[in-house]
Amino acid sequence: MQKPTIRYVVAAVLIAAAAIGGFFVFDARRRAADIETQAREVHSRIEQMITASGDFAAAQQAYVVQGQPQQPWFEKSAMLLQQFRELESGVRPLLKSRADLAAADTVDEQFKTLVLIDGRSRQYLEQGESLLASDLIFGEGRDAIAVVVKELRTIDASEQQVTTAMRSDLERQQWGALAGIAVIWLAGLVLLTPPAQAPPAEHSFGNLNLGLSDRRPSDSASQPVPPPAAALPQPDLALVADVCGALARTTDAGSLRDALARAAAVLDARGIVVWIGAGEQLFPALAHGYDERIVARLGPIPRNAANATAAAWRSAQMRTVPADAASFAAVAVPLSGVNGCVGVFAAELHEGREQDAAIQAVAAVIAAQLAAIVPAWPAPSTSQPTAALRG
Repeated sequence: MQKPTIRYVVAAVLIAAAAIGGFFVFDARRRAADIETQAREVHSRIEQMITASGDFAAAQQAYVVQGQPQQPWFEKSAMLLQQFRELESGVRPLLKSRADLAAADTVDEQFKTLVLIDGRSRQYLEQGESLLASDLIFGEGRDAIAVVVKELRTIDASEQQVTTAMRSDLERQQWGALAGIAVIWLAGLVLLTPPAQAPPAEHSFGNLNLGLSDRRPSDSASQPVPPPAAALPQPDLALVADVCGALARTTDAGSLRDALARAAAVLDARGIVVWIGAGEQLFPALAHGYDERIVARLGPIPRNAANATAAAWRSAQMRTVPADAASFAAVAVPLSGVNGCVGVFAAELHEGREQDAAIQAVAAVIAAQLAAIVPAWPAPSTSQPTAALRG
């Protein structure tokens, strides 16, 4: 992705997604905390109601115990019934299940029954009918309290299950949101990742053709050669002689390409291009070390172009270009013959090799051999020639 505007939009989308995801996670945690708090409140109230029911049953049974005053127990029973009513009113709005609401209706009905039983038992006691009061308390009263406790236990268990299901649902939503945001961020980071650099062959070929226009070529004949930082391997003279012999024996384009391959090995070159002059332009006649499709896309170099290849053609002198962070070093050697400079032998080299005197000498020898093999075209041309070989 190259356009800055699109990159800004993608970055804004990623920031917005992160903000929305953070808010969703925060809200989900808040709701989970509310659900947990409400569940604890329901459980606490139900436990208090069960305790109040048991205390009320004990207070009622104390009505008919011989030798005990009844009034304190009457007051305690009234207080427990009031407490139960308040707890019931507070827990009902907190229930989440319809089944629990139906169970709460049953508890309310049984509570009303307990109130009626308590009133009737007190009347019996006032009338001196303690046996009838005992039968009522230990019969219908005990059964009503048992139903109340059972329904309250059912409500408590059901509410805990509902709470667990709600928490699980919130967790699923939370993880789903985080997964969606992660996918968005992954796609955004892929879009924001800088594109990969061009293949080395295409990149370095541009160095020989056009990239040298941004860097000043040096005249190896007029500038002293700086000493290398470290000893570089020197060309094998036997291999140089072999290359010269192969060039002398060339009879077609195939054998010339084989000779260029040997020359590249001797020079330790990344690639070689043989440029032929036609009129006021240089055309790539032959290349080694580069993809043929890339060579086919090369255009001619004007004589006045600001690069090392054109400078070597104009001046008939060797030109070198140092390596930089983006390109390899290069050497451009004119193909000088009896008819003048007919082209340029250009080679890409590793850093520092372009200033090596032995490498320059070998390149000059190979260029001299090529000048005797590849003639110049006699007239200007507007199309790229293929290759011209002296048969």
